[in-house]
Order: sequence, then C-alpha cells, then structure tokens
Amino acid sequence: MFKGKCNASKVWKIILIVWIVFATIYVIIGEYNRIQNFVAQRAYNAGLTTAVTEIIKQSENCQPVPVNVDELSAQLINLDCLQQPEEAEE
Repeated sequence: MFKGKCNASKVWKIILIVWIVFATIYVIIGEYNRIQNFVAQRAYNAGLTTAVTEIIKQSENCQPVPVNVDELSAQLINLDCLQQPEEAEE
C-alpha cells in the first residue's frame, strides 16, 4: 500500500525536475538568441553609420563619390557643390 504512494511521489519528483531543467534550458536559449540579435543589430548599425559618414566626408571635396553594391553602382556628388553662387548685384 505504501509502495504505490512512494513510487508515485518519485515519479512526480522526476517529472518536476525534468520540467525545471527543460524550462531553464528553454529560457537560456531564448535569452542567448535575443542577445545575439541585439549584438548583430548594433554591429549592423555601426557599420551603416561608418559607411554614411565616410560618404559624407568624401563628398565634401566636391568630387563624385563612387558607390557600389553588388552589380549596382552610382556616382554621388554633394548638391552644395552644384549650386551656383549668386552673382553680386551691380
């Protein structure tokens, strides 16, 4: 009579332990993936900021700046360089 209760108690303890281990692993993997995505997004943003800053610096020389992405390419130039200075009134 007591053996059945003892075995059932052991089974529930094992189930509880397995559930706790599974839940812990699930949370750890979820947090790890979230952190990895955060780090990747920051690296992407930093690279994008660096690229745009470099294009702006190069365009200040009033020379065309070549930009290539895969098979696409363009020559960019600062619009301030294209504007004609207003002639002084006589």
